[in-house]
Amino acid sequence: MSEKIQKFVQKKFNTELASDLGLSGRQRINVIFKIDKNGNITGVRSRAPHPGLEKEAARVINLLPKMKPGRQRGKPVTVPYSLPIVFQVQD
Repeated sequence: MSEKIQKFVQKKFNTELASDLGLSGRQRINVIFKIDKNGNITGVRSRAPHPGLEKEAARVINLLPKMKPGRQRGKPVTVPYSLPIVFQVQD
């Protein structure tokens, strides 16, 4: 599943935003969210070198489709998920 999430983020994330914000070089954004018992994305938090990148990361994560919830002992459970987004800004 994590490969599919990464591909989704790569497709939807606006990497041009970083150069528009005047950033250069390698950018790293850490996004933490939860997939709840119903498969919905909740509690999205992000850390990035610029607030604009944090907003973009949160926007993309909130676009993720509903997922199958994690199961433990046959019951659906909330699963925390951490996703690093790393990209290079072209000068």
